[in-house]
Amino acid sequence: MKRKLSLLLLIPLMILALAACGNGDDHKKGDKLKVNTTVYPLKSFTEQIGGKYVDVKSIYPAGADLHSYEPTQKDMMSAAKSDLFIYTGDDLDPVAKKVASTIKKDDKKLSLQDKISKNDLLADHHHHEGEEEHHGEEEHHHHGKYDPHVWLDPKMDQTFAKEIKDQLVKKDPDHKKYYEKNYKKLNKDLENIDKDMKDATKGKKGNAVFISHESLGYLSNRYGFEQIGVQNMSAEDPSQKDLTNIVKEIKKNKVEYILYEENVSNKITDTIRKETDAKPLKFNNMESVTKEQQNKKGLSYQSLMKENIKNIKKALDSKIKVKDEEHEHEHEH
Repeated sequence: MKRKLSLLLLIPLMILALAACGNGDDHKKGDKLKVNTTVYPLKSFTEQIGGKYVDVKSIYPAGADLHSYEPTQKDMMSAAKSDLFIYTGDDLDPVAKKVASTIKKDDKKLSLQDKISKNDLLADHHHHEGEEEHHGEEEHHHHGKYDPHVWLDPKMDQTFAKEIKDQLVKKDPDHKKYYEKNYKKLNKDLENIDKDMKDATKGKKGNAVFISHESLGYLSNRYGFEQIGVQNMSAEDPSQKDLTNIVKEIKKNKVEYILYEENVSNKITDTIRKETDAKPLKFNNMESVTKEQQNKKGLSYQSLMKENIKNIKKALDSKIKVKDEEHEHEHEH
């Protein structure tokens, strides 16, 4: 009798143990794939390719600045429980690196940096500069070896989109045709964005645009224009000397426009605007999107890039030429 009771008590425990093991299993047939991403373009690409068969979330909240955002325990747990975590790479996104390190299975994370040549990455020349001056801010800014803003380059995005598609097919082969069809449409859109950027920058080689922080590195490198950032690519404020020089350059060259990013602190840029006649033009760096943008119907990487291209063209049409040896060095690839 005692033996029977012992067996009866063991059965529920065995069921619980089996259920716990099941939580670590791969995607179950019929369920939506749960995907966690980082920057908005990766979320947008995954949504467009995966469509009705994926549930996509970003670890970055609306309006977040990836240079200073710290992942929460909830972010870590959400990514660990997902079928796939997609991020740019360990050298490009230190925040995502922390999150990825908690995911033990390699087939549950996709580092897109691994799919491109390191020769295509732009070095962060500010990484070791002005350390004393910005020492107080170091703890609040994440630094990588390279310029992290790879997602703004439509040619690189074609590689990223293909890798995302391949991973979705691998996780959910039953819907391969669906994913392939959606990917082809997205890839065509990315080709058109590349064409639009070429058209917008045609005949403007060497022209400069002023922007709230250096997020245009990959676009300026590919399409032959210059960027002058008020903040560097790590979103650190300029020294008083650098700020004075920027104001002088703007006044001297009669700069008409400065590109503003909503998720970057614009206190310094606002100061420059007050001291000069430069007008603001919106630029979406797409590290994240605002709450207002989130609720906008039809929002996508493509729609935001169309706005960006229009404003980059407007700024470049001013035909500003600013000699900047450091930026010229960045173009030597």
